[in-house]
Amino acid sequence: MAPHAAVLLTLLALALAAPLAARAADTHLHFFLHDQVSGSNPTAVQIIKGPGSTSSAIPGIAFGDTTVIDDALTETPSATSAAVGRAQGYYMMSSQSGAVLMMCVNLLLTAGDYNGSTLAVIGRDDIMATTRELSVVGGTGKFRMATGYVLWRTNSSSGPDVTAELDVYVAALNGTSTIAADAPVSPIDGGAGAGTDGGASGKSSSGAAALRGARPYGWANAVVAAVLVALAGCVW
Repeated sequence: MAPHAAVLLTLLALALAAPLAARAADTHLHFFLHDQVSGSNPTAVQIIKGPGSTSSAIPGIAFGDTTVIDDALTETPSATSAAVGRAQGYYMMSSQSGAVLMMCVNLLLTAGDYNGSTLAVIGRDDIMATTRELSVVGGTGKFRMATGYVLWRTNSSSGPDVTAELDVYVAALNGTSTIAADAPVSPIDGGAGAGTDGGASGKSSSGAAALRGARPYGWANAVVAAVLVALAGCVW
């Protein structure tokens, strides 16, 4: 291989890899979820009963059963340990041949550096498996545009009540990416909310921020890659 070709191919690799630097290093979060179905103040309430619900020994585990949740997240398996957030969303029995849930949950964090930030989690939860993997498909606040996964394990159960252990591995945009000046600002980031005088003096906390330099493969990178490949072919 000619020396010039080796240099150009190195530049090509750097050009393709550079946008990935806009991603922060993985963040690992660890906490416990308490799904309380029984008692006078349940955090999980069945809202839809599937056709086989009447023959099910445990509520909520017949095909089609759907349960809405506002489960506590705590530091340890004890429900009385320090609270770190809430798991809000729903799960439904989505398999006709086994105890498999489709989970759709927002993890709202309420303590520490991530107070007010959320993670959107969705995926298949085979409750009989020791470890299940669910996807992190987004987030807000410190976890805006997050991606990653959750390792979900059953820690203990008592009848329909379950304590689950969650290991969350997530990467989000870091400070090297910039946001357009006219993009909505979230109060979680210290931005001003709506004006207190009833006007619209602040940015809305909802809406899509226009990110610059954060896409793994933008048109500029494609052009650079094409030019470098062409040059490499000429001197090969």
